[in-house]
Amino acid sequence: MALIRNRWLGSCTAALAASAMLAGCGGSSAGSSSSGASGKGSSTSGLATAEKKVASLQATTKSYPVPTTSVSGVEKLKGRKVFYIPIVQQVPAFVATAQSTKQALSKAGLSQQVCDGKAQPSAIASCVQQAITANAAGIILDAIPYGMAQNALDAAKAKGIPIVIADQNPPPGVKNSNQVSYVPGAGAQPTAIAWWIIANSEGKANLIIAQNADSPTAKQMVADSLPIYKKYCPHCKVTVKEITASTPALLASKASSNVLSNPGATYYYTEFEDSLQATVQGIQQSGRSSGISLSTAAGSVNGLGLLKGDSVVKAVVVADQVYMGYGVTDQLLRMMTKSGPVDEAQPIRLFTKENIGTIKVTAAAQASGEWFGDGSFKEDFTKLWGLGR
Repeated sequence: MALIRNRWLGSCTAALAASAMLAGCGGSSAGSSSSGASGKGSSTSGLATAEKKVASLQATTKSYPVPTTSVSGVEKLKGRKVFYIPIVQQVPAFVATAQSTKQALSKAGLSQQVCDGKAQPSAIASCVQQAITANAAGIILDAIPYGMAQNALDAAKAKGIPIVIADQNPPPGVKNSNQVSYVPGAGAQPTAIAWWIIANSEGKANLIIAQNADSPTAKQMVADSLPIYKKYCPHCKVTVKEITASTPALLASKASSNVLSNPGATYYYTEFEDSLQATVQGIQQSGRSSGISLSTAAGSVNGLGLLKGDSVVKAVVVADQVYMGYGVTDQLLRMMTKSGPVDEAQPIRLFTKENIGTIKVTAAAQASGEWFGDGSFKEDFTKLWGLGR
């Protein structure tokens, strides 16, 4: 957010989904179950561990993961323009990141131009070409794989324009450089949901995971969470089903089918918020609303609003998009000044019925970053850039 991490595949005939973490190229259902060694001792220990993890994940950010290495020469960049290109501009997470990136860039004396990728390779390539024509100081892609506009991006590289790719894992063997750098974002969101499900079910969940198909990053995020169930929840049953964002009209029926084919299911995790409303509809169609606890990640005011109300949604993981804006700006400034890229983390927070009442579920609150903490990272980043306050 948790955001969407897509990878452009040549076989795709439809555009990528309008999401920070969804990919759409089709895919068949796949199922798998995970279970660990049985035994009361291991189950009890796993539950205690999960409860501690959940308490930590529900808390506000105590210490922001701001890099420690300073950046010199930022003052020489004043007056230049950076292009921010999200895969789809109106997605709430990208709106928040765009606002934060603009604020961070302004502190360094740079301006921002937002260009909507429209989930279309041609539109993304056009945005990149606009950046080249404008002699942009840098380009920030959000949830857009390099291969989706490779020719245009190669041309930008040839012009010496540094490129940051947010919400995407780097391809195997690719390392960050002053030319192209990846900022994967909050990849641990499915793991956060795993801890909550183990704790909430007291180690007895029968879970369906609706995993986004054809996105290596999204699939890897789910894969990284499965060992948590195996080790800490030996009595949990986990079934993974694939969904595709290329056919959004079918998401509700897919959710209903997933539930009906697993009548013992008590928990349902749809990987990202973009599929949440359709999933709620599908669970209602299945007639199982009272027996299913639904969760999602890459949340915004939409998912949190459902959580706060009387709905089937019981847990939402949200990634700090305001921090992300400063993080990708920091990465770009390092590349622009030839300082070398660094690892940029992104805080997340788990919201449930226990703590949803502690925040304002409004777009303004999301844009301010107050859902996560005191926002002290803004001053910390500014100091790293040698700009004081």
